Amino acid sequence: MRPSLPPKQQTIIPVKDLPGWITFSIDGKTVYSSSGEVIDARTKRILTSLKDEQGRQFQSEKLLEIDIEGNKVVRAGNQFGIGMKLAK
Repeated sequence: MRPSLPPKQQTIIPVKDLPGWITFSIDGKTVYSSSGEVIDARTKRILTSLKDEQGRQFQSEKLLEIDIEGNKVVRAGNQFGIGMKLAK
């Protein structure tokens, strides 16, 4: 399916607050909204919400993903969408 130009809204995902950031996981399968929702990128469904150690929902635009194989870091990404494969 080719994207239409100009882009057209296809769905609405009901989040708690207006997100300031939307970040994708390095593999592109998961979306993290700064309003706290964790969303499946394919189905556009909310999987869960961020919670603190007492189980209270919270919001954050900060994201850090580190992929580890064995005892080595192989990829890292953050809320700016920067991901890189590190030399082995």
